[in-house]
Amino acid sequence: MNASGMKEKRLEDLDRVFQEVARSISGKIFQNADQVLTHPQYFMLKRIESNPATVSEVADYLGVSLSAVTSMADRLVKMGYVSRKRSEDDRRLVWLKLTPAGREVLAESTRKRREVVYGLLGRLPEEDLTALHDIYTRLLGLIKEVVD
Repeated sequence: MNASGMKEKRLEDLDRVFQEVARSISGKIFQNADQVLTHPQYFMLKRIESNPATVSEVADYLGVSLSAVTSMADRLVKMGYVSRKRSEDDRRLVWLKLTPAGREVLAESTRKRREVVYGLLGRLPEEDLTALHDIYTRLLGLIKEVVD
């Protein structure tokens, strides 16, 4: 096998492993019967945790359609975790804001996520954690270059 073929094989293997790790971690996090939020709902609440955001900003952040965010927001409003407010300057803009109940469920979900991630990654030696951190940081930089 030539160098190009070996690299393609390595990339296929990495893609498979990356998907399996992401699926497995996500499955571990959400296998708890008391987990209230779905994965996308969690990330939506994380996005609006510090600052309210428009539906459009949340859609861009999550990489989904406006209608998907609107549907998700509908459910989160009904659950009492998010509030909506129309902009007084531009009535077309709808701002999403975390409610106190939303802050509580987000904090609990974050605690559960950390338990799982720390429980798994905490088993790796320090040098592996450093290497993993460096690789993910570089990968994130590449992603931002491609997206921007």
